[in-house]
Amino acid sequence: MKQSLKRKFSIEVKKFVSKIVLFFLYKGFKVTYKYDENVKKEINSLENGFTAIIDTGMKNVKLIIKKEENKLVRLKSTENADIEIVFKSIDVAFRMFTGRLGVSRAYAEHRFTLKGEISQAMVLVRCIDIVEAYLFPKIITKGILKYQPKKNIGILRTYISALLIK
Repeated sequence: MKQSLKRKFSIEVKKFVSKIVLFFLYKGFKVTYKYDENVKKEINSLENGFTAIIDTGMKNVKLIIKKEENKLVRLKSTENADIEIVFKSIDVAFRMFTGRLGVSRAYAEHRFTLKGEISQAMVLVRCIDIVEAYLFPKIITKGILKYQPKKNIGILRTYISALLIK
């Protein structure tokens, strides 16, 4: 089936934005692991070697994170993951990544598939919610989060730290 030029452009824009959001999501995980006790506690509850994939369903537009010795590292690929979240379309991923659709609602509406232990996925989702609270302004998080977590640093410091943290 042929796609219109407009649709092709739309997909490319969504892929580009999704890559940026996944970059900041990973960096947000690292920053909040450093500054937020709830994220630190959640991540520390996972075993070393725990690996999670967040996949948009588009080639090379995914985040693979692994817990190694009480820190998070980004991987380019992995043979097997403990948790794998795969969105049913780039459109759904884009809506989630731009704060127009929350994780809970997307799950309830079956907009992604989940492979792995639900308890480990819930740890990941709780962390994503907290990271989103740090990365998005309150006006956006009010619509996608069930509660507003207490933040230890502001949004500007979060982004500056995200850009500087290795």
